[in-house]
Amino acid sequence: MSNVYADLCLAVQALRREFEGLRTPLAPATGVGAFIYTHQVANVYRVLTDLRVRHLLADEVGLGKTVQALMILNALRFQRQDIRALVVVPNRLVPQWRDEILTRAHSVPIGAEIDGEGTQYIRLAWEAQLGMKTADGTAKWTLAGIDPDRYHVLVVDELHKLKSRVQERIARVAPRFEHLLLLTATPEFQRARRHGRLFSMLEPERSNLVKSPGGEDRDIVEKLLDRDRLAAESCPAEGLTAVALAQCAYRRVIRTRRADYRGVLPTREHIPILTEPLSAEEKRQELMWRYFGHLGDITLEVEPVKLAKRVILSPTSLEQRVDYLRRNGHDRQGLLKLAKPLVHRSNGDSRADALIDLLGEIWTKNSSEHVLVAAQDNLTVDYLFDLVTARLPLIGPIGRRVPLVAARIRQGMMTAAVDDLGAYGNETNENLEAFQRGEAQVLFAPEAGQVGLNLQCARILVLYSVPWKPEEVEQWIGRLDRIGNTAAFSPDGEVRTIEIYTIAQKGLVDEKVVSVLQRFQAFERSVNLDGAHLEEVAKLIETAALRPVQANWHGLEEKSEAMAAEDNAKELESELRAYLPWTPEWALAVRNQLEALPPAPLMVSSSGHVSTGPRSWAHGVEGMLKLLRRANEYTIKWNEDSDGGNFLSLWYRFGEIASDGRRNVSSRVVFTFGANPSVERSPKNAHAFITRRGDIAAPPRRFVKLTLKDGDQAIRPVHFVSFGNALHDEIVKGWLPKKELFSIKVTVPKHHSLLGCNGATLYLIRLAILDPAGWLEAGTVTENALQVIAAEATRTAPDRLIDLMAPFSQAIKCAIEADARWLRAQLTAQFLVAGLKTQGRSWSVAPLDEISVLLDPMAHDTDGVPPAMHLKQSEQASRHVENVLHWLRSRAEKSAGTCWSPRFPDFERALHFRLFVVRAEARDAVELADVELVKAQSALSLARERGISGQITRARNALAMAADTADMTRALWKQRDRWLCEARSKIENVLPEERLTVLLRVEWMG
Repeated sequence: MSNVYADLCLAVQALRREFEGLRTPLAPATGVGAFIYTHQVANVYRVLTDLRVRHLLADEVGLGKTVQALMILNALRFQRQDIRALVVVPNRLVPQWRDEILTRAHSVPIGAEIDGEGTQYIRLAWEAQLGMKTADGTAKWTLAGIDPDRYHVLVVDELHKLKSRVQERIARVAPRFEHLLLLTATPEFQRARRHGRLFSMLEPERSNLVKSPGGEDRDIVEKLLDRDRLAAESCPAEGLTAVALAQCAYRRVIRTRRADYRGVLPTREHIPILTEPLSAEEKRQELMWRYFGHLGDITLEVEPVKLAKRVILSPTSLEQRVDYLRRNGHDRQGLLKLAKPLVHRSNGDSRADALIDLLGEIWTKNSSEHVLVAAQDNLTVDYLFDLVTARLPLIGPIGRRVPLVAARIRQGMMTAAVDDLGAYGNETNENLEAFQRGEAQVLFAPEAGQVGLNLQCARILVLYSVPWKPEEVEQWIGRLDRIGNTAAFSPDGEVRTIEIYTIAQKGLVDEKVVSVLQRFQAFERSVNLDGAHLEEVAKLIETAALRPVQANWHGLEEKSEAMAAEDNAKELESELRAYLPWTPEWALAVRNQLEALPPAPLMVSSSGHVSTGPRSWAHGVEGMLKLLRRANEYTIKWNEDSDGGNFLSLWYRFGEIASDGRRNVSSRVVFTFGANPSVERSPKNAHAFITRRGDIAAPPRRFVKLTLKDGDQAIRPVHFVSFGNALHDEIVKGWLPKKELFSIKVTVPKHHSLLGCNGATLYLIRLAILDPAGWLEAGTVTENALQVIAAEATRTAPDRLIDLMAPFSQAIKCAIEADARWLRAQLTAQFLVAGLKTQGRSWSVAPLDEISVLLDPMAHDTDGVPPAMHLKQSEQASRHVENVLHWLRSRAEKSAGTCWSPRFPDFERALHFRLFVVRAEARDAVELADVELVKAQSALSLARERGISGQITRARNALAMAADTADMTRALWKQRDRWLCEARSKIENVLPEERLTVLLRVEWMG
């Protein structure tokens, strides 16, 4: 039987937690299971407080774009529980997204269409699914699955890496999605056509306005940038920020660079290693390069660049290719026959010897150092794996040697098209996890490893065969040079460098390639992956490498250096971009505001220092869990995993054995997920979780080992309990109080904190939430706006009104949600606690610290929860209490609207900018609707000229809908303008929402 006092205290904690998620849009965003960095907080804040969520996250490699996208999804879902998201990625990024969603986003990435509601709201789709069949023979996924009528949010990672038909489908339907997030480290701003496609998706109304009939996407770029230039020239200096926010072509492009946040990431150091080539190596390279001169008359099966790269890979790799060419009659002048004896591994391998020496030296200094070796192809991966494990069976300093453990991943393991997410890359994951956990000191990876691997556990990269493209070098370095790299920070806080070793042979092609890449700054600076010269440098290197003797390498080095300088200086060209307010200083201010937010009052006691910001919210969760355990709601225990990490486990409590021999669940909240406790009663089904961000491993653990009483172990998925996590959300929802008087009597020990034994005391406590956006999210605002918009539809046939209204209904919902997030970011919600106490008929104000202790059963040292019972009141006493409660309410209402007064000047300035942006977008939307109206009028005139009755009828109907759409578009934007203009007065008059009232009679034991 539950304790009513415990129920009351848990209701208070649930209400606190709901409030903490409500008061700023960043709170639910930070609920993801990841360490949160300043630029991520600022970028997510920028997205969530914009007029709409349609953004390109184009941060440099390793700065956490995926985490930012998941933070945004978490915040959107907190606001609307039924939201659905579709994530479309290239095949090679599937394992990364699957693991990130599983470990950070509190969801299982469904690999099929989402049916119904629930905690699984993200559908992960990838190209290899196209053409696959389910068990019943239906298509696993089709392009029609990219459906704005089925999903609210579309997230696309590396759009330009997808097949053209997928890109075209996304570009065509993206404008119809409520929310759009595009992610890429290579935004290709210098390619006008693709650049224009991005604008068409991010700014669909504006792009359609400037695009000429039959024009190309490159027209969009030129015209939008021309608009920016004219606006910058004609606007007074004091108005440029507002104009930039409303018009800048790149206002929804988020591009974070490492240079802007020094100190977050370690520096890079390039250490070139030159080795003397063996005579056999020099001879076989000479023969192969002579062979390249004959490739023009050989079948197209032979790709010169790929073959040239094989020459400087492992002997095994080149031998396989030489044998293939000879078998297929591609030898010329007997060159391959002469090369054949020289490619056998018995001739030696100077670069492999250099690798062995390098690894031995690294591990002699530190046997636990992790090393990533980029080996490029499977044959070289296997060759180096076997060679290194054979020649370095033991590593470390003399006297303290340990066995070498090596891991490898192969090309097919990472890109195979499999049927389900569970099977995708399992072998890859096993090898990666061995490396990430520290069990393996070295990982050999092929070319596919450039993208999608998060290897923050290592800081040393060896490019055994140096790529010929600067982009590939940057991608390899980006596997290690990532947010949260633990290997780059020593236990005493010293920051160590990311070391990039290149192994090349003196006087041969790879030495020349390394020199050119050095001058292009490809190793020690983050390459501008959108640079105009990126492909040009790659082509120049390839051309020179195929004709190394004739090539002017010195001239190429100087040219590449000049191109690097130009790429670094030129990225986004808009004349208005410099006036956008989103600077690193602004980002730091946003982070500081978040960190300064104090926890809501009435926090239950928990161990550890209670700070401000997100860390304090974690302590609040821990306090609620402790209270659940003390109230015997759940069995909650600390556990230690095999890797030494701590975690908590939670399992249900069961009642007495009933007449049928069963023990029913006594826990009040039974979760909608996980094991059914009425069937699966063993603690091995317990939920495993962590509550503190500091306990998140890098990369996050997916599973832990739960040790049971009998010594057996159970493998359980581990979750971060915070906003968006089902365990967290269902506990909070299950304990939220009903809006009624909570009337109880509780007997507390004599030594209870802050209370004296002076007879029974009666407390009247009222908890309310003052929300600056509550009036906006009230159903009346939506209803009134829709009525005004619908009233403009006077021409369209009744049977088409539903379809006509659908996009406007969607737009109103998104607009209200966006403006509510913005209001809460400007004026954070307030948690109002008021209380009175009496020992007779005279009431006095109860101090907040006294109320806090009253509502905290753990404020004293007694085990369990003090005994309590419902309080019986006479009718006269009830009237008396109601009068006092009325006084409390009146007092709170009088002071409600003034709590934000000090922030109103800043609010007015922010509101001015927002209205400026709203009115600019309104002009674009209305102008586009008018353009469509003119087109419809022209179509009707043309139909009348042709005199075909069917065409005339269709054109007349289309004209009616276009005319109504134009009027409804005007009405929609006027409504948004109106409610924003009313925001100040509405907020000043907003009333607190009463959420819990408590009549608490406190007596002392004895």
